[in-house]
Amino acid sequence: PNQGLTQMKGPAASHPAPSAPSLPRPRRGTLRSAVHSIAFAALFVSGLDLWLSGQQRLVLWAHVLIGLGLLIGLGPWLVRHIPLGLRQSRRRAFTNLFWLLLACWLALIGTGLIMAVPGILWLAGVVWFPQRPVTEALSLVHFWASWLAIGRLILHLTMRHWVWGR
Repeated sequence: PNQGLTQMKGPAASHPAPSAPSLPRPRRGTLRSAVHSIAFAALFVSGLDLWLSGQQRLVLWAHVLIGLGLLIGLGPWLVRHIPLGLRQSRRRAFTNLFWLLLACWLALIGTGLIMAVPGILWLAGVVWFPQRPVTEALSLVHFWASWLAIGRLILHLTMRHWVWGR
């Protein structure tokens, strides 16, 4: 039955080859992660619309409110997700991707919060705007961080949560 293959002899014949440690299987996301993903997609689309079409009041306020809602929902989740993800990560590329994704998110959230301050103050009856170069720099960082964050988020979800062919 060997059909030309030689049988292994010696100690190797009785011991199976060592197997690589198994990586955790991708798992489907939760309702919470679906809501976060949908909110981020809405933010990305509304932000792109604001960038291309200018300041449309309804789109701007929807963008700010969805962003604040996502921040409120995402904050506690990230506090739990980050340490757990780092402890369970067995792939160096995945861990590096995580840190890049986190940096993008922090830049995105930070610039978004800073840019929301004038609108929130205006609602409180105070008119204040930072100097134009500051606003332009914040807007530029926010814009490019959103592209990096959406790309890295899709890559993260593909590597960890989306299951293809099952």
